[in-house]
Amino acid sequence: MKNDEQLELESILQEFHNVSGFRVSIHDTKFNEIMAYPKDISPYCRLIQGTSVGRCRCIENDLCAFEHVRKDQAVYLYQCCFGLYEAVAPLYVFGNLVGYMMMGQSIDNRESSKDALIQNALSVISDHKSLHEAVDKVCISDKNMILSFIKILDICAQYITMSNRFFLDKSDIADKIKKYLEDNYNQQITIEKICLVFFCSRTTATTAFCKKYRMGINACLTDIRMKAAKKLLRSTSNTIKEIAESCGIPDQNYFCKVFLKHCGMTPSAYRKGNTKGANTVK
Repeated sequence: MKNDEQLELESILQEFHNVSGFRVSIHDTKFNEIMAYPKDISPYCRLIQGTSVGRCRCIENDLCAFEHVRKDQAVYLYQCCFGLYEAVAPLYVFGNLVGYMMMGQSIDNRESSKDALIQNALSVISDHKSLHEAVDKVCISDKNMILSFIKILDICAQYITMSNRFFLDKSDIADKIKKYLEDNYNQQITIEKICLVFFCSRTTATTAFCKKYRMGINACLTDIRMKAAKKLLRSTSNTIKEIAESCGIPDQNYFCKVFLKHCGMTPSAYRKGNTKGANTVK
């Protein structure tokens, strides 16, 4: 059964295709296609990639496009080596490149564009009848419309980026959650908030995290907060209340109870016993 993240992404790809007629796909950072609509490539591309030479040229072409986007960090429009218009946009999660969104397998409405597809394919395709039939099925769009769809592609990629709707595998989700806890432990954090941030279900978040780190998310958060608290107790003269607040626990009494349970002593006792090595991080 598909999860909510996958269904949401599929819906975005389908709507984009319905408007543009272009095939649109999502790839991971290793350039593997993980989702697409329609699922099948165009008859022309299928014919080309049915040959070893044609497939190698297509793969090389795509890799160059992905590398261009990785460096420039912006949507990239180009024509492939056979003459099809394609575009790639980067996908990010918290500033980290996690994949690419791609559209293409189309030509503009000039008659010469079809001729170019035929001529470029003759180097790898000998079946002229099949080639002409495949070219007739290629998506055709006005050049200005192609440029407009590029803008829409960029908007879709930004939407996926800002809403964190890019589907990560379970290992990636666990790592991202751990980093999120480490970067935001001084704020109020709940499992529900984490699920909203990473657009995943509670089960996905908790199961993936426990499998990777052998502990629950809340337990990990408490551990991170207590380590931060101990460092502040050793190295600052801040009050217990100030330290509690800076560790994301505004209730001083609750903070003291958690600290006692986690460390086996009260914050005051810990500070008293560790003042000599105040500048030593333990």
